[in-house]
Amino acid sequence: MSSNLNLNNNVKPVLRWAGSKKRLLNRLMAKVPSNFERYVEPFCGSIVLHIALCPPKAYVGDINIELINFYNNLKLYPEEVAEQLHCMPRTKEYYYEIRKKSPSGMSDFERSVRFFYLNRHCFNGVYRTNKKGDFNVPFGSKLSSLPTVEDVTLFSERIKDTCFVASDFQKVVEKTVSGDFLYLDPPYAGGGKDRGEYGVGSFKENDIDRLQDVLKEASQRDVKILLSYADTPKIRECFSSWHIESFEVGRSVSGFARGRKNVKELLISNY
Repeated sequence: MSSNLNLNNNVKPVLRWAGSKKRLLNRLMAKVPSNFERYVEPFCGSIVLHIALCPPKAYVGDINIELINFYNNLKLYPEEVAEQLHCMPRTKEYYYEIRKKSPSGMSDFERSVRFFYLNRHCFNGVYRTNKKGDFNVPFGSKLSSLPTVEDVTLFSERIKDTCFVASDFQKVVEKTVSGDFLYLDPPYAGGGKDRGEYGVGSFKENDIDRLQDVLKEASQRDVKILLSYADTPKIRECFSSWHIESFEVGRSVSGFARGRKNVKELLISNY
């Protein structure tokens, strides 16, 4: 069965997200299988590829509960979420006032608005928490324009048939079946200090073996798999029998020009 993809990409992601694959979208699109039944993504972030593909069926997950709550509320109340965002002051003082409020005492809708506001006003779209799970990214020095109500409504329409789940990647991958297209873009685990990027419980270097096991099981179920990751000896070893494409990409998370550099990344597929 054809995936019936709608490639008229007039809809853009509404979140800023460090590590977004926006710059690699054309390269990713070239690797997408021509036919599949359902799109599955366990590390969703700003869902750049998902939005570009507009698949008729999609199962999308992430361990970040606030992120998943945001998407689920945007499916239901796009205009209300966007209007609330535009009513909030774009000042450093207000940002820190909102940041210090705990989402635990809020409704799901209020949490989604808070998440959206912090994402659009924080430093470089970074999501980072302390060990208690409190969001701790500073106010951004350069603010971009906010998505309009129309932008958010169009985005909501694009994800209306997507099932979003707050879950560890392994549980999402284990739900895949023959005919699925599985795309994964885990946080690039380094050997340095854990600074809380992507939140509590996010993907770490010691998760790579678990990733290898669950993806090889999915491959045996005839799932088409595409993985993007940093070019490391460990990941090359784990997927040495698969198709591996290496390329350079600019990283721009740093707030200073000297901290931005080209790094090698991989696209790995079982097809």
